[in-house]
Amino acid sequence: MDIFRLFIISLMPVLKVLLVIIAGLILATQRFDLLGCDARRHLNNMVFYVFYPALIGCSLADTMTLEGLADLWFLPVNVLITCVIGSILGWILVIVTKPPRHLWGLVISCTSAANLGNMLLIILPALCEEKNNPFGGVASTCSANGKAYASLSLAIQIIYIWSVLYFLLRMYANNEVKETNSNNSIIVAANGCTRDVLHDPVGLPQIHNDGNQKVSTTVKFKQLFMKIMRSESLRKIFAPATIAAIVGFLIGIATPIRKTFIGDNAPLRVIYSATELIGNAGIPSITLIVGANLLKGTFQ
Repeated sequence: MDIFRLFIISLMPVLKVLLVIIAGLILATQRFDLLGCDARRHLNNMVFYVFYPALIGCSLADTMTLEGLADLWFLPVNVLITCVIGSILGWILVIVTKPPRHLWGLVISCTSAANLGNMLLIILPALCEEKNNPFGGVASTCSANGKAYASLSLAIQIIYIWSVLYFLLRMYANNEVKETNSNNSIIVAANGCTRDVLHDPVGLPQIHNDGNQKVSTTVKFKQLFMKIMRSESLRKIFAPATIAAIVGFLIGIATPIRKTFIGDNAPLRVIYSATELIGNAGIPSITLIVGANLLKGTFQ
């Protein structure tokens, strides 16, 4: 009987998500055409730049404290261990199956980060609404803690994807490299386009001088710093969700700021309430997009 009860409790959140996914699938069909390609793209941008940052920031600001932060040390460690094991399994997979070399990075990346994503942010709050859920406690408390856990996991995931997996994808995608001895340059072929890149074994920006002037270490460091700050990978690491997570941490940990925005007597609680209201649109929106993306040609 306990097994059947546990099955029902675990089934309800998944069923709710599936119903919303089916709704997104129906809305994307030609009959309704409310979630076509353009609509999905615009809605996805709203989720990425507005809904998810608001949801993540409010979730962490409401539940994260200095004491609670120490209890979550296992989360980044868990993500790291998961990704390391996934990367090893992905490497074994490409060695055994031997796909085209330019797909190695994609296979390893998908294997490494397969279980990282938005699904926790969807499933955990829905699971907390069920009676006798495995996490116990009041549904509102369970939902708040679940959102904070999932939000922190999502922020760590973004950093990992754009710092490690993005590098792997680019490295294997640009595998057609031809070295030439003339002019100490290399020709890089990627996606059918070729360009000449000045050879620089350490990746430092090239500094030209007439041979009489010595470039100081300060200038070299400044140019290297500017190159790093302008890099595409760094900009992607600091995605809106990551920035929202940092802001949520600061508000939750700093007690004076927390009392200003959160609480019945907070003078600026209306800002937090409005941001939370915007963030609540993130979960149904991304679930509808998932359903719309399932649509294939025969259903249109």
